[in-house]
Order: sequence, then structure tokens, then C-alpha cells
Amino acid sequence: MGAVDKRAVRFLVFPRLWWQKTNLNQRHLSTPGDQGGASTKVYGSSARRDILQQDTTFEAILERLIDGARERFPELDTREGSLIYSALAPAALELSRLYAALQFALEMSYADTASREFLIRRAAERGIQPLAATSAVIEVAFEPPDVQVPDGARFRAGAVVFVMDGQNAEGRPTLTAESAGAAGNMSGGRLVPIDFVEGLGAAYIRTLTVPGQDEEDTEALRQRYMESHRAQSFGGNVAAYREKVLALPGVGGARIFPAHVGPGTVGVRILAANFSPASATLIASVQDVLDPCEVTGEGRGWAPIGHRVTVASAEAYPIAVHVALTLGPGEDAAMVQGRAAGVIEAYFLELRAAWSSGETMIVRISQIETRLLDVAGVLDVADTTLSGQRGNLILEETQVPIFGGLT
Repeated sequence: MGAVDKRAVRFLVFPRLWWQKTNLNQRHLSTPGDQGGASTKVYGSSARRDILQQDTTFEAILERLIDGARERFPELDTREGSLIYSALAPAALELSRLYAALQFALEMSYADTASREFLIRRAAERGIQPLAATSAVIEVAFEPPDVQVPDGARFRAGAVVFVMDGQNAEGRPTLTAESAGAAGNMSGGRLVPIDFVEGLGAAYIRTLTVPGQDEEDTEALRQRYMESHRAQSFGGNVAAYREKVLALPGVGGARIFPAHVGPGTVGVRILAANFSPASATLIASVQDVLDPCEVTGEGRGWAPIGHRVTVASAEAYPIAVHVALTLGPGEDAAMVQGRAAGVIEAYFLELRAAWSSGETMIVRISQIETRLLDVAGVLDVADTTLSGQRGNLILEETQVPIFGGLT
């Protein structure tokens, strides 16, 4: 056995002794930020570097291991297939897998980078669970109006099945979607009876009373978790009311107004799950959970004793948009206007979705014009007004913008 081979064997059989004889673990490197030439101990040749920020691929780890061996024994044969290479390669592979597992564990440990599974486990530590999907409730009309439709009768609208479940606050019949989720959010159309109902001529959807919601998505859960650290909810404070109301089925937005008509009073304004103004049925449902009207202030609902809660919908503020559009050659004016109206309506929906944040609601002309310029077929935009006003519209705390048409 040659000299090189003997050293290779000694390196493999007595790695700890070899490591102690080298100066790799005693190397010091002064960094510019150190005071008075103080030194910082480092691993290998990296100074103050997070170990997970190093190149942790199999190839990089193997190269570092081989470089360490060569420092002590420069004449070692480290070619692929050699004794040293064959011994270090499996270790480098396992180390690369370990680094990948460490990186994954690090990312899953923090709420801002955790996947849904680990975010749910993190949120559970603060008593926060993903909001479950809820079923849509629709108001219907039957022909003839006096037909008796029993509770439990089933109807179909498209792929969604609805079940008769009684009447709303106005005494009109309502149906609830069998399956939870936003698929049942229908505001019109004909219903086909699945079960035979004697005397029934036709059934129609009048309006969507309580919008259904899909299960809370990951980013919404992440935001709720982060907000739970910024505002501690307890004892009926604003944060507690907001957290409770937003967790109720059918509610998509909420603002809380403490002492809104005097000491001991709490005003709650809400939006439906689709960010439209809340229906009377949804308002009554939230009112009953927080503070039933017939025993207000007595603590018979969620609100503490002495809190008289009034629930109402956010006020719809219709905004008619006028704008002069310059169209490209050959563009159909009606089609372009339809696309432009859809873009503006989407902008207003974004504003309503952000209403719960509590920030001042401003409808900006610059935002509308910027989005219109991205519409296919639009070359230029000019003379934009909002309900006849040439500047931005600043809404009141209780108001949300509703698209009132494009001219």
C-alpha cells in the first residue's frame, strides 16, 4: 500500500484524531465589524454566516469535505471512485438531505412562511381555527303564492340543491343550500323541484339572503393569526367584537363603533360574505348572537352585561362613473364599455373587501383611470367624474361604494 493510500486509510479510520491534529477547528478570522481586532470563530472559511445560507447541495457539500481532506493530505487521491471519494459521497448526500429537512422545518416554524397544515397548528396555539364553509340562504317565490311547500322539500338550481327551511324575518319562504360554499350564491333564476309538491306551478329565486362562504383560505387565516398578535381581544373590547363578528356565518366585513350613542352602547356595521350590504335576515342573525333585542344589555348573548349592541348593514353609496374613452380603430363601443364597467366594478369590490380594516374609504379617480387604460381596446381616458364630482370621493365610516353605472 502506497503512502497516499495509508494516509487515506488513516483519515478514514481515525477521523476524530485527524480533525484534532488539523487547525480547521481553531481557525479564526477577523471581520471589519469587530472592535479592536477581536476575532470570531468560524466553521471552515465562512465568517458569521447562517449555516442554512450556505450552498447545501450534494455537490457543494462533497467539495467542502474533499477540500478539508486535501488541506491535511494534499497528495490524496480524491477522484471519483477513489477511497476518499467513495467514503465521503454518501455522507455528503445524507447531509444535503438533512439541510433540506432543516430548511423545511425552519420555514414551517414561522407563520409567515408556513404551509396550510402547519399554519393551522400554529394558529391553534392561540385558539384560532380556519372558518368553516357555510351554506347560502336564498329567498324564493312560489306560484301560486299560497301553495303550501313543506319544510324539507328539495329544489335544484344548476348543480346546487336547496332545501326548504321556513321563512325569513319578512315572512317570505327561504331555502338553504345542502352543500356549504359559495356555489349556492344565486340571486335569480328558476328552481326545479326534486320532490313532488302538490299544487306547485313554479318556483323562482328572488334574492340571495345570506351568502355562503367557502372554507377560509390560507392567506386569510394567516392574516387573522397575525392580527391576533397586533390587537389583543378580551372582555368585549373592539378587537374581541371584530373577531367574533367576522367569524359568524355569512359575514364578510365588520366595523365596530364603541359608545356610538352613549356609554354602554356598541354599534356594529357588517357586510355580507360577498362584500355586499347585509340583508335584514343576516342582520337579525348577528343581532341574536351578540345581544338579542328583547333582552338587550342583559348579557344573554355574546356581548358582556351592560353592552347594548345595535347591528346594522354598511350603507351602500352608489357612484355613477362618467368617463370619456378613446377607443382603438375598429373597436366595438358597447363591448369595450362592458369590459370597462367590469373593471370599475371589480375595483369597488376590492374597496368593500378592505372596508373592515378601518381605514378611510377613498374612491380614487387615478385608480379608475389606470385600470381603464389596461382594458383591451382603450387608448386614452379623460374627463373622469364620480357622481358628478371631478375629484376623489371620501366616504363616511359606515359607507361602502356600489357601482352605479358607467356613462
